[in-house]
Amino acid sequence: MAIDVPRPARRFLHVCYCCADSATVTAFFVDRLAMRNTMGTTPARSSGAILGLPGEVLSSAAFVYDARGPRTSPAIEVQGWVDPPLLGTPVSDPTAVGIQALGLAVPALDDACRSLTAGGSMVVARGASPFGMPWATVRDANGVTLDVVEDGAVPSGETRMRHLRITVTDLGASVPWYEALGFDVIDRTDLDDAGFLGVEGHVDVETVRLRLPDEPFEAILLQWVTPRSHGRHIGEPNHAGLYRTAVGVDDTRAAHAAMSAAGVVFDRPPMAITLRGTPVPEMWICFLSDPDGVPFELVERPRSAFRP
Repeated sequence: MAIDVPRPARRFLHVCYCCADSATVTAFFVDRLAMRNTMGTTPARSSGAILGLPGEVLSSAAFVYDARGPRTSPAIEVQGWVDPPLLGTPVSDPTAVGIQALGLAVPALDDACRSLTAGGSMVVARGASPFGMPWATVRDANGVTLDVVEDGAVPSGETRMRHLRITVTDLGASVPWYEALGFDVIDRTDLDDAGFLGVEGHVDVETVRLRLPDEPFEAILLQWVTPRSHGRHIGEPNHAGLYRTAVGVDDTRAAHAAMSAAGVVFDRPPMAITLRGTPVPEMWICFLSDPDGVPFELVERPRSAFRP
């Protein structure tokens, strides 16, 4: 059943990559995938309240975009944790519920895989994907999974931010939640072969691809039936790997009020934050989580900040 709310989200803004050394991870994306380190926050202690953490935290973040730049491309927010320190290890089981992988499109898959492996990554699997492009599932030196796909429309020497792959418990609950946020379903596919993800043998997987209205970056939701999806997304903001993602809205406080009135539960109310050391003005942000605990930030960013 659809949730009757204003559907405020317009575009992906960033995906958070949590690590202990943001400089090394940032250099990896720049050197191996031709990304751009466009801006970063000044390391300083600040309140952890926006992330649900008590007291003050110490971390830094670099915002890495593809060649289109920050007025068009979503970013990878490479967040380096100092206090509290980084916890755990990135997810490696494709059937584990939560954010699984960041998808990147490249013009030539062979060239990208050579560059990535030279930089310490491991190709877990390669093959044709049901989504219409050659695909390699790659783990970087930290164990974070990247879906690297070939797209001849990407200019030579560039990379494009393409998708976020998320394993869910129940598409019947997840899809209406994502639609309420602002996503539209663009495709549904059933899989009986997940070799391209590194899973051998017969499988039964239901997938849904969704997209926000202002740009082509996708959310790909997978419900594993055989073997079955299990667990819940990681709960600690300082856990290693892909933890949260942000979407742009016109008015954070208005979106929070309208969605709350419709029965959507938020993790925390809107807060004003400043990204120290960046040209980004003060923003209102609030958090809510999908049915499996994947955190989404609603970030107030006007359409005028982006190119059509």
